[in-house]
Amino acid sequence: MAPKHYDVWVDKFFIESLSEDIGWRRPFGIVSCCWKSAPLSSAEWQTTPELFVIRWFSFAEQQSYESVIKLENPDEIVEKMKEPVSFERYGEIVERPRYNLVLGLAPGGKVVVWIMNRGENAIEVGRYESRKVETHPEHYREITERYMRDSGEYIREHGVPLEGW
Repeated sequence: MAPKHYDVWVDKFFIESLSEDIGWRRPFGIVSCCWKSAPLSSAEWQTTPELFVIRWFSFAEQQSYESVIKLENPDEIVEKMKEPVSFERYGEIVERPRYNLVLGLAPGGKVVVWIMNRGENAIEVGRYESRKVETHPEHYREITERYMRDSGEYIREHGVPLEGW
């Protein structure tokens, strides 16, 4: 996920389970709004993912970032994910576990990890810094032009928010 007006292009995304030697790779593409919402893409796992490698290009910053994230406490996270939480669905109160592990990509190379089943009951379980990597904005020229048509006015008026994530 990404904050509103902060679209990114994810060109590398690997997930590994170190304890079960299972991995998954997905060329993602564009990721956009909305921060702390239920994920648009998901995968079923037989075991808990513990290691994430992600590289993305920020259209607002014209910068690429890469992060290697190792969850420090995957067993604790799994136990929290199993706990049911109440929320409203179609006018009824239902209980479901927080079965989604969500990565949020933020300005300045921040990565925030939540567990949730709905955005309103998200729990932050990790916060990580990424490193800047060599950027080739010309590779993203066409998508950047589209992004600037949609969000350029907002970015020019408010700037890229580098704090508060």
